[in-house]
Amino acid sequence: MPLEKTEAIILKIFNWSESSRTVLFFSKEYGKYALVDKGGRNIKSKRGRLQQFSLMEVTFYSSKKESSGYISDVELIKMFSMEKEGTLGRLAYASAACELLNLLLPEEEPQITLYQYFVRYLNKNDIVEKKYIPAIFIAFFIRTISQLGYHPSFNYCANCNKEINFETQTGFNLSPERGGVICQTCKKAGDYYIQLSNDSLRLLNVLQRASLDEASSLPIGFKQTGVLLEVLEKLLAYQAGLNSRLKSLEFLNKLKNSNTLE
Repeated sequence: MPLEKTEAIILKIFNWSESSRTVLFFSKEYGKYALVDKGGRNIKSKRGRLQQFSLMEVTFYSSKKESSGYISDVELIKMFSMEKEGTLGRLAYASAACELLNLLLPEEEPQITLYQYFVRYLNKNDIVEKKYIPAIFIAFFIRTISQLGYHPSFNYCANCNKEINFETQTGFNLSPERGGVICQTCKKAGDYYIQLSNDSLRLLNVLQRASLDEASSLPIGFKQTGVLLEVLEKLLAYQAGLNSRLKSLEFLNKLKNSNTLE
């Protein structure tokens, strides 16, 4: 088996015995990549410290005969500790980002630009003020689905490509099935639409274009965050065939309802 090395972040860990597990990475050179970690769950194992939200260098044996290669060694590059105010929210949004990537990334296809963007997102999520955490996640969500081929239309009609006029309309119809907002001319009776206010559609439009630095200066309240995430999840359900909400976002709703995030 050839020995390989890559920079990577853990997306998910599957424990399948008392001592071993399979680790699903998002790696710089190989994209989403699954590796077996034999003995990694042992207390004395150096690899027992493998955690999500840590940037690491992974040395592994690749195998063409078996479905997964094997981890040989790991070296921590950076831990995203998320210890600033709002730790639970930071962890929940970072978990949702990992979940989103795990659901959408094809296996073993390099996605270097998206990988680098993910690293920047985790770093930003680790350091921004609590009130900006939702905005950077929504920006990350939109950029991620766009780079993977599900580019939503928020400023042009998804059907006829007519530019949306925010000054003359007071409400908008978004079609998850057609991948974006639909103008009044193209709206069809009987079709399913999400009703959006001017403020909600403007925010989606702004965050679609925003860098993470720009998004980290946009505070968004809980109610507005919920509206925007519902839109994005429904878009993704229709466009990518996902059947359920991101579990990490369901956890966020529970935190919000218990006022834990206040």
